[in-house]
Amino acid sequence: MIFYLLACLSDKETETAEVTLESALIEAIEQDIANIGATAFAMAVLKDGEVSWSDGFGTDTKDGSPVTADTLFRVASLTKPMTAVLTLQQVEAGCLELETPVDEYIADFVMAQQPELASTLTVDHALSMTGGFTDYQLQSGEDGDGQIEPFLLSYLNNGYFLSNPGRMYNYSNPNFVVAGRLVELCTEESFRSVMEQSLWGPLQMNRTTFQTEEVVADGAYAIGVTEYWPDRLGEEVSVDAETYAASHLWPAMGTWSSVNDLAKLALFLLEGDEEILSTSLFNAMTTVQVDTEEGYENKGYGYGLFVKTGISMGGEQYPVKMISHTGSIYGYSSHMYLIPELNIGVVAVINRDKAVPQNSIPLALNLSKLVETYEPNVTISDDISPFIGEYYNAFNIGSMFLTESEEGLTIEIPALDDANIGYEPLLEAVRPDNFSIHYPDGSFENLSFLRDSEGSVEYIRSRNYVGEKSSSSSIRPSHSRLQTTGVLSNLEHQIHID
Repeated sequence: MIFYLLACLSDKETETAEVTLESALIEAIEQDIANIGATAFAMAVLKDGEVSWSDGFGTDTKDGSPVTADTLFRVASLTKPMTAVLTLQQVEAGCLELETPVDEYIADFVMAQQPELASTLTVDHALSMTGGFTDYQLQSGEDGDGQIEPFLLSYLNNGYFLSNPGRMYNYSNPNFVVAGRLVELCTEESFRSVMEQSLWGPLQMNRTTFQTEEVVADGAYAIGVTEYWPDRLGEEVSVDAETYAASHLWPAMGTWSSVNDLAKLALFLLEGDEEILSTSLFNAMTTVQVDTEEGYENKGYGYGLFVKTGISMGGEQYPVKMISHTGSIYGYSSHMYLIPELNIGVVAVINRDKAVPQNSIPLALNLSKLVETYEPNVTISDDISPFIGEYYNAFNIGSMFLTESEEGLTIEIPALDDANIGYEPLLEAVRPDNFSIHYPDGSFENLSFLRDSEGSVEYIRSRNYVGEKSSSSSIRPSHSRLQTTGVLSNLEHQIHID
């Protein structure tokens, strides 16, 4: 039986309403599957401290079994809230302090190209996505324990900070690799072992693992499909458990799980459990620690979770707090949306990357039956003059030039032009201080303009680029040589891996 029993109905009417809603949800899921092109999909719906409904759809599994709510999928960045819990457990145990610099725990924690910045990175910065790290998402053939420490050393020797630690939110996987390494140092055990003992075990997440060999032996896992495989962009490529490994990035994106197991994590995140994490640290995890500055009224990042009040769902706006996370990795997508004040939530996994189940998620939450909608007060200024100028990053892309044309705010990126990488020069205003840059294949990404304490624009930010605004007036006068054809740049095509 599905969820949201209506107390005013008779037993017979309630049963009829439940069946009708369940049928509508299945119809919505089937529509999402068709729109996405998925061949494996599973969802769990949560209500009042339990799983009120869960099921799987499709047959694209390694062993040919039908997809169920227990079928394994890569869940990508739904790993991050798990890692946040482990790290906060070490804060509770007294091994870590949130405001203490990471280099007091990790020996030789120095970014070779910017040695002066590493010592300012704190545990809090890593968990709240304010570490300033350039992202790293590449998969490898390495599998098993022991990959986190050597990866981190290599990253420090070759990587760089996009911004000073603590200056801004910017989504980047190495933040959570650092957190995972801190867990290893505190416990003197492998990250995998700690996860199994300290979170998956207590939550009885018995179909959740990092280990490829366990997934292969099980066989009941979804085969992924991606159109973003390196050197084969636009082609459909099947990926299974042995196609790639991400053990060096386990704390950020390495988990295999099922929706029934993820529902156990979701129920913990809805209600908390002092035997796993103290109330004070649980509240900190599920509270905004930093504004994402993406132009939303009340959106931030806690510790391993997005936190938003006033959410848009199914074309309507609702005045409720939502904690959430999503994930996407070659061949797989995952979604978790939780409304603590209503004690409801939904988890979904799909065997396509960059896949969003737009029809079924709103219906599963059914917010229109639970709370009143409202009209958000969001006004985008017509004045684009604060954004005009040159932005520069010495390590990535170099300069971007923003000018005003008859059509609006226009961008020029010489490094992409020189590489014959296409993008649309005219930016689309989407929210206050936020614009979309569009690419020839129809994809896009967000560009945010960040202001200083006096309200002046100081940075332009995307996931893979942060440019500081120059004080000079060096602005390119012409965009005549901009390219509008070509393949996507690293600015965009890597962001499908979370």
